Amino acid sequence: MRKKSMRFISAALAACMMASTLPVGAFALEGDTAPESGVSTQAEETVAETVTTIPTETKVYTIAEGGNYELLGGNYGRIEINMTDTTKPVNITIKGNVAETLDDPLFNVTNAGVVNIVNEGYDVDCSGKHVMYERDAEAQVTITGGQYKSTSLNIIMVHAGTLTVNDAKMESDCYSIYVGSSGVATVNGGEYTYSSTANDRSAFYGEAGGTITLNNVTANSTGTVLKLANSTAIVNGGNFKSTGSKSCFDLRASNLTINEGPTTAGSFESEGASCIRNNWSRVEINGGTFTSGAESTIYNRGGLRMTSGTVANTNADGIAIDISGNYGDIKLIGGTIKGIKDGIYVRDLGSSEVTLQQVTFEGSQNDIHLGKGQQINIKKTFTGKAKIRVDDAVAGRRITQENDDARYQKDLNLVSNNEGYIVGYKREDGVEYRYLADANGNAVSTQDAKATANLGAGAQQLDTTDVVPEGRDVTVTADIPAGAEFLEWSVVRADGEALDWTPAEDDSQTITFKMPGCNVTVAALYQNNTPGLVNPGGGDDPVTEFFEAAAVTGVAAWGLYETATGIYRVLNMRGIPMPSNRAGLATLIWKKAGQPEPQTLKTYSDVDESDIYLRKAASWMEEQGLMEARDDGSFKPYGYVTKLRTCFVWDMARDRGLVG
Repeated sequence: MRKKSMRFISAALAACMMASTLPVGAFALEGDTAPESGVSTQAEETVAETVTTIPTETKVYTIAEGGNYELLGGNYGRIEINMTDTTKPVNITIKGNVAETLDDPLFNVTNAGVVNIVNEGYDVDCSGKHVMYERDAEAQVTITGGQYKSTSLNIIMVHAGTLTVNDAKMESDCYSIYVGSSGVATVNGGEYTYSSTANDRSAFYGEAGGTITLNNVTANSTGTVLKLANSTAIVNGGNFKSTGSKSCFDLRASNLTINEGPTTAGSFESEGASCIRNNWSRVEINGGTFTSGAESTIYNRGGLRMTSGTVANTNADGIAIDISGNYGDIKLIGGTIKGIKDGIYVRDLGSSEVTLQQVTFEGSQNDIHLGKGQQINIKKTFTGKAKIRVDDAVAGRRITQENDDARYQKDLNLVSNNEGYIVGYKREDGVEYRYLADANGNAVSTQDAKATANLGAGAQQLDTTDVVPEGRDVTVTADIPAGAEFLEWSVVRADGEALDWTPAEDDSQTITFKMPGCNVTVAALYQNNTPGLVNPGGGDDPVTEFFEAAAVTGVAAWGLYETATGIYRVLNMRGIPMPSNRAGLATLIWKKAGQPEPQTLKTYSDVDESDIYLRKAASWMEEQGLMEARDDGSFKPYGYVTKLRTCFVWDMARDRGLVG
C-alpha cells in the first residue's frame, strides 16, 4: 500500500515538472489573456465571492473590517460598523425581508470609510427602531434600492459624514431622513411618505447645520414634506405634496434653493396650508410649479429670490405670494405669478424691499396689493402689465420707489385697481416715481410748451399719461426755441368748444385755465428769425388767386400773412375759432357741417378707439377730400396747422356747400 502511494506521488511530481517546462500560453484557452495584476482569474473570483452572512437573533454584531456581507432576512440585532481600517470598503447586500430588530438601530455607523448597502428589493421593517445612525465624519454611506419602514422613530439619522440614497422607498410616522450638525445627505429618486396626523414631523428634516439635497424625489405627507431649522436644502425637480394642514416646505433660519431637475421641472403642492412657509430664511426659486388652495401659496417672512417657475393660488380670497417682515429683501426677477384675488401682497416690509424685475402676472384681481404705506421697486426690465391696489388710497399716495436711473417709469404699464384713481407719474429733483391720482379727468397735450398741475403730490409737469381732474388749475408755459419770437397761444378742447384761459400778469408766454371734462391740446405759436410758412397738413388744395398770392408773399413777410388771413377771416369766417392742430381743424369743419356720419368709421394708429368724436370727424374729412389720408394708418392729430391752412380748408368746404 505504501509502495503504491509513493509511486502515485512520484508520478504526480513528474507531471508537474513536465508542465513547468511548457510556456504559460499553452494552458490558456483561445482568446483568453492573463490578468494584468498577475493574479489568476480563479483567485480573483474566490476573493469576490467571499461573503460573510450576518447572523440573525444576535443582539449586537460588529463589522470590524472591510469586506462583503449579506442579510438573508429575519430578525436582526444591532449591526455595529466600527472599523479598525477605514480604507477598506464595507459592502452589505440585503437579500431577504428584515422583520424587526432586537436592538436600536439596525445599522450603527460609528467608525467607517465607504459603506455600500444594496437592497435587492426587500422590506426592512424596523418598527419602534431606527434603520440607521451615521455618526462618523469620515463615513461615506450609500443605500440603494429597497423599502424601509419605521413607526414612532426616524428611519435614518445622519449626524456626521455623508449619506447617499438611491431609488429607495421609505415610510414613517416620524422623519424618513434626518440630517443634523455636520451631516450631508443626497437623495436620488425614490418615494418617501410621512403618514401621521399625531406627530408634528415630516418626510425630511434638516437642523443645526445639516445639508440635504433632493434630486427628482417623490414625497407625500399628511404633514410637512421638508422641514428645515438652521440648515440648508437644495431641491432639484421632483414631486412634493402635502395633503394635511401643514406646509409642504417649512423653514426657520435656513437656506432653500429649488431648481428644475434633470428629468422633472418640479411640482410642489399643499392642500391646507402655504406651499412654502418662510420664516427668517432665504429661499431661491429657479423653476418648478407651486400651488396651494390655502390663504397663500408662499408665506414669506424672509428673503426671497425668484428667477423662473410658476406660483399659483386657487383660493378665491387667496394670495400667491404673501410678503412681510424685516428679514430680507425680495427680488422677483422672472417667472409667473397666478392668483385669483392677489398676485403679491406686500403687508409690512420695515426696512426690507420688494424689487420687481420681469415676472408675468396672470389671472389675479390685483397683481400687486400694497399694505398701508408700502411701496414697490419696479425696474425698467418689467415690460408687462400690473394691476395695483393699495389699502390706503388717497391722491398723491406713492406706489413705486423713486429712482435716479434714466427716465422709464412713465412707460411702465401700471393700472390702478382703486376706484376713482389712476397711476400718475411724477419726476422732480432728478428722480421719478408713480403715485395715485384722481381718475375723474383727462389729459393735457402740449406743443412747444410745458404744462403743470397739482395732482395731489405737489405741482408736477404733466405727461400724456397723467389724468387731470375736471376743475383742476393747469398752468402752461411756452417752451420755444432760442431766438424764436412768441406769437400767440392755440388752446383746443377735444369736444370743439372754446376754452377760457387767462394770461399771467406781465408774461404773455404763461397761461392758466380750469381743466374741462375732455382732453385739451395747447400749442405755443412762434416764428423764427427767418420764418417759412409750411402746410403741415400736406396736399395741394385748390385756392383762390388771393390766397396763392398771400402764401407766396407771406414767406417773406409774416405781417402780410397775418393781414391776408385776417382779411379772409373777417369776410368769410367771422366768429370761427382758429385751431392749431389737425384734430382741431377736422372737428371744426365737421361740426360746422352738422356732424354728418361718415360712410366708413376708420381706425387710426394714433387716435384712441374710444374717441368716436374725432374718428368720425377725421373719417368724414378724408371722404370729402378736405384732409388727406396717411399711408402708415395714422392721422397725426396734434400736427400743427397754420391759420392759412385753416383758411384753405374752410374755403374748399364752403365752395362745396359743406359749410355756410
